[in-house]
Amino acid sequence: MSRGGQRASLPPASWRPPQRGIVPEGSGTLVRFLEESGKGSRTYDFTTCEGAPELQQWMARCFSRRVGTARTASKRLKAANGHFDALRGFARVLNQCQPPPTCPQDLTGAHIRAYVESYDDRPKRQHSALKSLRTVLRDDPEIPEEFRQSLFDIRVKKPEEISPGAYEDEDWQAIMTAARRDIRLARERIESGRRLLARWRTGDPDLSRREVVEGGLLDTFDRTADLPRGSRPGDYSTAVQRCGGSRRLMAKLCLTRADAVAFGILLTALTQENFGTIATWPAAHFHPEGARDDERVVLVEESKPRRGPEREHMIAALEHLPDDVAELLGVGAGEPRLMRSPLRLYALLLSLTELPRRHSGEHAAFVSLYLTGSQPGQQADRWGTGVGPHDVLNWARSHGFRAARHATPGNPEVDTVRIRQTALERRQHPVAHSRRTLNDIYLKGSGTVRVDSRKVVGAALRQEVAKARVIQAVPVFTTEFVDWARENLGEAAAQVGLEPRTLKDLLDAQRDTAAVACVDHLASPVAEPGQPCPASFLQCLTCENARALPHHLPIQLAVRDGIRQRRPHLDPPVWQARFLAPLQQLDEIIKHFTDAECEQARADLGADQQSLVDDLLDGRLDLR
Repeated sequence: MSRGGQRASLPPASWRPPQRGIVPEGSGTLVRFLEESGKGSRTYDFTTCEGAPELQQWMARCFSRRVGTARTASKRLKAANGHFDALRGFARVLNQCQPPPTCPQDLTGAHIRAYVESYDDRPKRQHSALKSLRTVLRDDPEIPEEFRQSLFDIRVKKPEEISPGAYEDEDWQAIMTAARRDIRLARERIESGRRLLARWRTGDPDLSRREVVEGGLLDTFDRTADLPRGSRPGDYSTAVQRCGGSRRLMAKLCLTRADAVAFGILLTALTQENFGTIATWPAAHFHPEGARDDERVVLVEESKPRRGPEREHMIAALEHLPDDVAELLGVGAGEPRLMRSPLRLYALLLSLTELPRRHSGEHAAFVSLYLTGSQPGQQADRWGTGVGPHDVLNWARSHGFRAARHATPGNPEVDTVRIRQTALERRQHPVAHSRRTLNDIYLKGSGTVRVDSRKVVGAALRQEVAKARVIQAVPVFTTEFVDWARENLGEAAAQVGLEPRTLKDLLDAQRDTAAVACVDHLASPVAEPGQPCPASFLQCLTCENARALPHHLPIQLAVRDGIRQRRPHLDPPVWQARFLAPLQQLDEIIKHFTDAECEQARADLGADQQSLVDDLLDGRLDLR
């Protein structure tokens, strides 16, 4: 008991936790499974499996150990159904073997190979079937060791699965718009019903005759969770029928299943959590450090059994953007912020489900109108907790969304898994998993991510190819060409594609930069046309406007030597980013000159030129 707290209540001394996978006495082939939540159960009959009775009893024991052991237990009915189907399929294959095994000690590696070969015509199912069988049998103590080894030694190629990936913007907006519309209508409907009920209880004289009748019916429903009944069993009174029927009246004070689906879809998009996890959120939540006055974050406990017993329970933080941050992000006040705030949307959900939670005794956030009950006293069947795949399908059909095979742009299918995938791809932030899981599972297998990745990689490769072509294509005017051009300026200019005046300036060193000459510094590839080039002089070596002449050779040799000398003293990524491309270009330029010309150029290097080289390589010539 904590300081200032209350003593915890304990169950009676005779209480024992329910066993989730037991073999009833005297049967040997029946296993009863009870979900951890206690809401779902099923009895599995292994006499439906083909094979000898002893083999059926062994499968029942194996299944019981798998679903009943505390550490490795399956906690959901869906997982237990998968284990049962795997054993039943394995029994069918064993019964077709000649001779068929009669007990677990007869199992051999040949039986595993026969099981895998039975799925040769279904390669996509082959991998998942073997994986399911391994899950059920991996820890069973009754199987022979040789069979266990064969079970894990056999290899099946996993088919490459590419998910559809994120929704297109048009489809995404269509689904989100439908969900937001339903939430707004539900809020307005319930708030209108509550206002009418409040006016009726205060005796507002301005109420019309119909509003008086409807207000009285809403008061009865709010207090008793039922409406006045008629003379015939199961029928409601005439007043209920005249006010639109029981469904309409009940929906004025509580959510419908369709409304709950809309909340689940929008919360999935905002939080990037699984839709099934959100559907089981409790109404109870926590405020960090007791900050109740200024609610910016609330903590909700959630359960994900697939993560294993040690990591099953998690905390989801629902945040609300501060007003100043929301303004910076361009989020308007009022309604738009509500539909983009997980915390406020969760608070609205709790507010609209107060009546069902009060009468049903449930503690879940998603409690909605489910069944009306055909007889008085059946209020327990009226409320449904959570939302399932069938509810999502009904919601999609009611809004005109098609099935996956008939989906078209602007009229997509509604897939809750794909909604979460879209949210993850848009934000690139892991939720309830690691960064590695996000990259390797959610992003790597997405069709849209692959298409976008190809575009990015293709653009980068084309850019690098273009850059490489520019580097390799810098024209070099040799000594012979320079001597000929001085005597035949017009003909030489036409040959190299330049104006005679431009070529003359190049020959007279009027357009020199640091290590090359520039054809036109007002036509820079990194500046607007007509603006002076602001790039570093080192980038001139990789520019399409660059031209190399013999009088540049002394500086070019000195620059190349300086780049090589600095390599051991710099971090490799820094050296590569700054000097690799210029070095490659200098090597290509210098190849156009003979060894004798290079030796003479080294001898002709002056002190002013060496100082220029040092300033260039040290960055003192760059614009700040």
